[in-house]
Amino acid sequence: MFTPKYSITDTIARRLMDIQRASAVVDLLPLPASILDLLKKESMEKTVILSTKIEGNTLDEATKRKVLYQTSSDNEEQEVYNLMKALQYLDEADKRQLPVTEEFIKKLHAIIKISHGRRPRVSDYREEQNQVGSRNASGFYLPPEWQDVPVLMEDLVAWMNAPATYSIPVPIQAGIFMWQFLTIHPYMDGNGRTARMITTYLLRRGGYGLKGLFVLENFFDRNLAEYYRRLQLGLHHNYYFGRHEADLTSWLEFFIDGLAEVFQEAASIVTEKSAQMTRIEPDLIRKLDPQQRMVFAQLSFKQDTLTTREMRDLLRLSDRSIREKVSYWREEGFIEPPGAGRGRRMPPAPPGPMADG
Repeated sequence: MFTPKYSITDTIARRLMDIQRASAVVDLLPLPASILDLLKKESMEKTVILSTKIEGNTLDEATKRKVLYQTSSDNEEQEVYNLMKALQYLDEADKRQLPVTEEFIKKLHAIIKISHGRRPRVSDYREEQNQVGSRNASGFYLPPEWQDVPVLMEDLVAWMNAPATYSIPVPIQAGIFMWQFLTIHPYMDGNGRTARMITTYLLRRGGYGLKGLFVLENFFDRNLAEYYRRLQLGLHHNYYFGRHEADLTSWLEFFIDGLAEVFQEAASIVTEKSAQMTRIEPDLIRKLDPQQRMVFAQLSFKQDTLTTREMRDLLRLSDRSIREKVSYWREEGFIEPPGAGRGRRMPPAPPGPMADG
């Protein structure tokens, strides 16, 4: 049975509050769907670029960006492509609200690991001993024997899904999972990438997704030596000499501090973008009637287009009334069909694209 030992120090408590505040900023400040999509895409790409860098991928950033969306016979290029596919899989899993199970982990690792041609549906745990680093070198670690991996992973997943765990702050849960997964090191390769992907997914599932705008790898990349040092916790290099009963407080202070840092960075970006949007022609916005304001807010901050049916439901009008309204607004230049012009024109008031469907 996995029972993690840790304390919530004053430092952890303060940073948890910082995480909460940053989350509220991102959740409450309005941004157009198109801008959110661009920011999320950049965050995903940055996650892949940095995560592969942390694991020793030698490709430069420009090359990585070229191969993010195309398969390759080169191992390092394929590693980049696979990790982007893994993020896309997690996006879909989040929409379906899939829980983290052993099957889920094995399927994710099968996507991440470097392979060419037909890939297996799932990755089984290792069946030989592995190690981290070189013996007698700093950071050397000898994970548990492969025979113990299935039970250790079963216990970890059981702890993650236990009712008692739900009372633990989600960032703490994620940090504990990441440390224990890397301690078990259930695969011969790809443990770090898999651990960070699942950690981010756990945050998303727990309400700390930040709309996909944070990149945890930013912090680890900036503090790589400390990242590896905190994972070691000053313990013996052999798993069986204290790792299974370690106090994780020091690791959690580092992890929560990093999470708060990247959350605050994301909140700053959203604050800046939102301020830019709210400076758009305020004098014209004031001239809008209440129904126009509702449409303007929807098109500016939630979606790029509205159908006539969506407009009808938003304003709670009859079919006939909304047709008349759309016709009038198009004549006065408040709205226009998609593709009718470049960008949004605001001839007496800010318009948004409109579809008659």
